[in-house]
Amino acid sequence: MEKIDLSEICRRYRARVIHMTPLEDCYLLETNRGTKELRIWPRVDVMRWSFAWRERMARQGFRELERFIRTRDAKPYLVKASRGITLTDHLRHIEPVPTDHETIRQCGRIIGMMHAAQRESSLFPAVDFWRQEQLQAVAESRRARELWEAVRARYRRAEGERRRVAELFPFVLQRMQRSADLLASSRIDPAALSVSHGELHRDNLGMIDGRLYLRGFFQPTLSVQQRDVAVFLRDLYLTHHDQAQVDAFLDGYEEAKPLSYGDYTLMLAFLAAPTELWKQMEKYMEDDGQPDGGSAAEFEQALVRQQAVDGLLRRVAERAEGARSE
Repeated sequence: MEKIDLSEICRRYRARVIHMTPLEDCYLLETNRGTKELRIWPRVDVMRWSFAWRERMARQGFRELERFIRTRDAKPYLVKASRGITLTDHLRHIEPVPTDHETIRQCGRIIGMMHAAQRESSLFPAVDFWRQEQLQAVAESRRARELWEAVRARYRRAEGERRRVAELFPFVLQRMQRSADLLASSRIDPAALSVSHGELHRDNLGMIDGRLYLRGFFQPTLSVQQRDVAVFLRDLYLTHHDQAQVDAFLDGYEEAKPLSYGDYTLMLAFLAAPTELWKQMEKYMEDDGQPDGGSAAEFEQALVRQQAVDGLLRRVAERAEGARSE
């Protein structure tokens, strides 16, 4: 692949670069106009999509996000050697988001605004990502069943940890199949699906000078928007175990982008998948039931977290029934 001349790139912007520091995901530039972050995007189409939804949010009045700085000739990004290049301001003094319900509701509203802005783009067919999620769920469920068939007899006769794994495996298989079934549900309207980042976490929101900022998303994996919401809710709930926070976030989200019964069905599909527990069980079985202490501890932690997620599932399911009756 052709090498990119960063010095030439920097000259395309109005800022004079004083010092450049390579970081894991960007180049940190000290300039006469403040500290900036220069990023190289491996996919130009994703960069253009990202620029479009950021600008739509700004036009709607939400400007607390990382917008792309324009070049000397007013371009919001550059394309060199089949890669995209963007420059953004470096955000300083970012504080964690408060956990009061009103702030969490505002977080939900911001994410709803982001998803509404992304829905206006037809660059990526969301149905394709939905089908990818379906195929992946089916394949993973099949792989788990095959592994279980290979070790079932030996593990059921075992004692201690092996016995516990044997008792849990049918539960994991049931959840994986349930997730796959929900992903393929006829309740989901393919025409209503939209693309987003696939991974949304609490650190994508932060407080700067008392204002909520939306940040990150420079290396998105892309999936349907409901995966974003499910990942965020799981992260939020496992941190605070507060169902009222879940309601506050979803209430705020629906202020900007109402959720249908099909939307809730997809969220439940992602939440139902016991991904963390399955990974730890698989790791345990690959070690033939003799993991080191760290692996055993991770297995126990994954089990506890899965039990907590069950409470989140019930609450989201209750909201889904409410949407169904409307």
